[in-house]
Amino acid sequence: IEPLISRQWFVEMEPLAEPAIEAVREGEIEFFPDRWANEYFRWMENIRDWCISRQLWWGHRIPVWYYTDENGEADPEQGYVVSVEQPEEGMVQETDVLDTWFSSWLWPFATLGWPEETDDLEKFYPTDVLVSGYDILFFWIARMIMAGYQFTGDPPFTNVFITGMVKDEQGRWMSKSLGNGIDPLEMVDQYGADATRFTLTLLCAQGQDIKLAPSKFEMGRNFANKIWNAFNVFGQFMETDGEAPARDYRRSRSFDELELVEQWMLHRLNTAIEDIEDSLDRYRLNEIAERVYDVFWRDYCDWYLELIKPPYGEEMEEDKIALAAEIYETLLKLLHPLMPFITEELWWKVRPRAEGEACIAADWPEGDTALMDEEAADTFELIQEMISGVRGIKSDYGVGLGQEIEATVSVPDGDEALAGTVRQYAGYFDKLASVTDLTVQPGAEKPKASASVVVGRCEVFVPLAGMIDLDQERERLRKEIEEKEEFLESVEQKLNNHQFVNKAPDEVVDRERQKRRDATDELERLHENLADLEEV
Repeated sequence: IEPLISRQWFVEMEPLAEPAIEAVREGEIEFFPDRWANEYFRWMENIRDWCISRQLWWGHRIPVWYYTDENGEADPEQGYVVSVEQPEEGMVQETDVLDTWFSSWLWPFATLGWPEETDDLEKFYPTDVLVSGYDILFFWIARMIMAGYQFTGDPPFTNVFITGMVKDEQGRWMSKSLGNGIDPLEMVDQYGADATRFTLTLLCAQGQDIKLAPSKFEMGRNFANKIWNAFNVFGQFMETDGEAPARDYRRSRSFDELELVEQWMLHRLNTAIEDIEDSLDRYRLNEIAERVYDVFWRDYCDWYLELIKPPYGEEMEEDKIALAAEIYETLLKLLHPLMPFITEELWWKVRPRAEGEACIAADWPEGDTALMDEEAADTFELIQEMISGVRGIKSDYGVGLGQEIEATVSVPDGDEALAGTVRQYAGYFDKLASVTDLTVQPGAEKPKASASVVVGRCEVFVPLAGMIDLDQERERLRKEIEEKEEFLESVEQKLNNHQFVNKAPDEVVDRERQKRRDATDELERLHENLADLEEV
């Protein structure tokens, strides 16, 4: 290949870059995440003249006309004329075509009828946000900003939302040659449209690349199933006319009349609405997906529904149905932009609606401070953490979650108010951890052969004698400790090998370091459990 100097057309860019740089510096245009503004400045402050000519058979021909010399070449002495149509007889148009980005940088206003002052241009220009990838930050985004100021005097948009790139699970670009592409239509067929959409939203941390494997869509499918099943927890007690609800359930109790878990759930819901609104303003779509997932699955399903549902064979109180439906309906609204199909289907099952009252047309939820109570939330979360601790102890020692047990909660000496609060919600311990005998005692000592968990200023003791075979459990723990120590030693050997650390891909080394952290934490827990049993 031999380099060949040829005549090309250039646009002087420095004067165009100045107002575009100033717009970002002054906050007239914002980048999300804001770190991409630094990359924008790096390009713009080192800008060079733009070679806009291309020697191709297709494209927009450069609108420059000139006379030719005896060799058929442009005669610069007779000058050049920029014109859409032939300016004078005998002049010929440049055969080179424009760089594709030269037409693309006009897109925000040219598509709206510019240079004519059309109604569309007045209504839609400038727009609010541009969503784009970082790979064309300079090629397109920066050039659209320059063109906007140059040709209209206004920015084409006020916010720039930079997305990550979808790569395979090893972090490689997807390509036909590698055969590592994922067809989204196949994912829709296998997992469902809502599951595919939700999973991709959850994974798209702002400005970060997505390492995507087909198996990750299972999470979205499982969540869609959870949303459907959650309705049945209270929906089975509703009066129906076929598949449609036969009546509208509305709660009669005020917030102060609700029981603790109901107040906590409303507090969590309205706090989540405010958090989601904040994430929306900052284009943090993955945070929205994470927050609504968390409040729906962990709060609404795992705690609220489990505590309000009646024993098998009994009916749910109408006012409890009404509140469960009220919260569920709000959650559907929050989920609708992420999972439009399942939420629209379930929307019509919650209460009777007139034609046209679709979920997509419903008002977006707003946080209500009247339905928020920090004190009630703190009280429930203390009980919640204690119950989680008891369930964790059961899991650690192989005790079935449904096996009935005793437990003691030690509260600080003299704090009868706290003791009374814990006693008041002993039923929550029974329902979610099968603690049928809960003792609450100020300054209680830890019983022998018991496991414990510290929660705030309290400690929860679970006697193990009679629940498990102590000798067999000690032997199991010693064996598990031995296996975990051998595993940790093998990981340490890898990480102490400088060749491995220096030559292996970063993600492989990071995985090994995470294995070391996990194994260390697990060993600490196992030693603590064994120490509890060695006391006997």
